[in-house]
Parts: sequence; structure tokens; C-alpha cells
Amino acid sequence: NGIAQKPIEGVSMMYSFDGGKVEDRRKTQYFEMATNRAIYHDGWVACSKYGLPWETAGRGDGFMTAPWELYNVDEDFSQANDLAKQFPDKLKELQQAFTEQAKLYDVLPLDPRFSERMDPSLRVSGKPVTSWNYFGNNVWLPEPIGPKLYPRAHVVSADLEIPKGGAEGVVTCVGAFSCGWSLYVKDSKPTFRYTFFDIADVTIQGTEELPEGKVNLRTEFVPDGTPVGSGTLTMFVNGKAAGEGKVKRSSFRHGLEPFEVGRDSITPIDPAYKDRGTFPFTGTIEKVSFELTP
Repeated sequence: NGIAQKPIEGVSMMYSFDGGKVEDRRKTQYFEMATNRAIYHDGWVACSKYGLPWETAGRGDGFMTAPWELYNVDEDFSQANDLAKQFPDKLKELQQAFTEQAKLYDVLPLDPRFSERMDPSLRVSGKPVTSWNYFGNNVWLPEPIGPKLYPRAHVVSADLEIPKGGAEGVVTCVGAFSCGWSLYVKDSKPTFRYTFFDIADVTIQGTEELPEGKVNLRTEFVPDGTPVGSGTLTMFVNGKAAGEGKVKRSSFRHGLEPFEVGRDSITPIDPAYKDRGTFPFTGTIEKVSFELTP
């Protein structure tokens, strides 16, 4: 539509399907992930490893002095023999080639942070968001861009429409079978589950049934101020207290599974509904609000 676009960089692989011995058209290729760097050029590979996948925070800028390795992959395809000390000039040549490729393809500046880079809030200017509103039974978002609640004080308020005969299913949840929380309805009563790696799991059963018609289901979490994020969670049905319990531990992040409204996809947070599929809510979710409280 007349708007200039960035080119799709690279070389098509279609030519390689013409035969296994066709000459390679790609002479140079850079690689970079979380400051782990490598470059291939004319049969040689130079690479520098910094950090391990499970070192998710506090990595610092040590990548600046991390050692480089050098391999002749035309003769040493498995990269078993490091030639960096034997061919220092070749290593410098490939390091310079990496810098040039990094400039050309917007790799710079190199950023050693790992888990921090997954937090979208770090890329948003202005005051931190303290409230979120979602509508309908089908909301699915990556957790980092959904509500950020635990271990801070907060309120979750769901406006529901309960059909004749009652409803059941997940109202809202975050996380997975190993770590996460779920607010759901079962046997006409609200239930809150916090799963914490089988060492601090808790289920808070509601004491009040959800009546037919319009219902407000609310939870309030008041932290204890402990390092492990414990606190008291109270449930309310139409403003009336309907259950209370202790959350033993909580986490600001619950793995890779999503934030959802209306179901619990992938793996069940509470084994109580593990045989119910996604355990979708069978009533109508008009609105779910999340708000951090002082």
C-alpha cells in the first residue's frame, strides 16, 4: 500500500533441493542469542559462549571478555578441535566479520539480560499499570502482558451470568500444573487453587453457592510481607464472604503457560479438574477486573 517495508534478509534454500552436492550460496551467517555469539564464513566458525540457559538473571556484562573459539568446519564438522590459539589472525578476521554483520542486521547493542528481556513492561514508558480489564469467555495472553498480581495486594472481580441449573469451569487462571493459580467454579461453589511445585500447594474451597443470574465473584489477597510471598486470600460472592485461606508461597512468574479467562489450556493448574480438558466456564463472563491495592 505504498509503505516501504524492511527486506526479508537471507538466501532461499530452494536451490539446495536440486541436489545434495550443489554449491553453497551462503558464504556468511551470524548467530546471536542472549550474547552467545557465532559466525560462519567460508568454511570457518568462530563462537563465544556466555551464560547457561538456566542462568536467567544477574548475568552482567561478562560477555565482553568471554573467550572465543575457532573451528575449520570444512575439515572438522563436529567442531572438536579449537584452533583459536593456532590461528589468531583468522579469529580476529571472523570477530570483525561478526561485528560487521551485527551492525548490518540490527543485532547491536548486545544485551546480556535474559529473563528481564521477556518482561514487556520494561519496554513501555509511563507509570506502571495497576489495573486490567478483560471481557468475555475467551481471553488468552502470554503471562508477561497479563495482570501482574502476586505477591502484591490485589483484588480480582468477575461479573458473571449463571444460567439455570448452575455453571462450572475456570473463570481465570495463570500458569501450569507445576506453578500457577486458578479461580474456578465446581459443584456451584467457587474454588481458588495456588500450585507451587508440590511444596506449598493450597486449595481454598468456597462456602457459598453461586446463585442463578448475575453474580459478582471477587477475591482479595492481602500479603503477609514475607520473602516467600505468603498471604491471606478471601473470596466473596455478591459481596458476602464465601471462603478464606492461606496462600503459603507465591511467585511473580509462573512458567511459560498463559494468562486466561474462561478456561485452563495446556496443563491443569489444579489436578481436581485434570480429567475435564480445558474445563471451560459454562456460564457467561461479562467482565473480569484485576487491580493492585495499596
